[in-house]
Amino acid sequence: MEQTSVKIMQCKFAKRGQLTVDCIGVGVGVVLYDRVKKVGVGLHVLAPRSAVSTPPNPAKYADSGVLYAVEMLAKEGGLANPVVAIAGGAAMEGSLSGASMGIKVVEAVKEMLSKEKLSIAKEDTGGSRIRSILLDIDTGQINFR
Repeated sequence: MEQTSVKIMQCKFAKRGQLTVDCIGVGVGVVLYDRVKKVGVGLHVLAPRSAVSTPPNPAKYADSGVLYAVEMLAKEGGLANPVVAIAGGAAMEGSLSGASMGIKVVEAVKEMLSKEKLSIAKEDTGGSRIRSILLDIDTGQINFR
């Protein structure tokens, strides 16, 4: 099975195999999946908002990254109403700022999804563990691990 792995501050498109957003901690992983076309986009953002309107790497920030992922899905022929899953926003042990940063990134992702009129179908956020999102492009099955 073909594997597409999305690392931190990346956004990738997949049309077959498995799409995995890996090692999500304080940041947030987002998966957008078109059930009809059977295509998906994975995004792994690290921070809530960019200080500039067009950051050099839009996948770093929730505000620019969500828009970038939606545009990527549309460019590849995806429909306007994808299945959405998010994970992350963990509080890293021993870091007081990490706890609040994770919450801020989750809130920013949710805000941007709402602005795009996208509903979250599956969510695994908060806590203190590292996780991944796995999307089987052929079946549309989304799992967290």
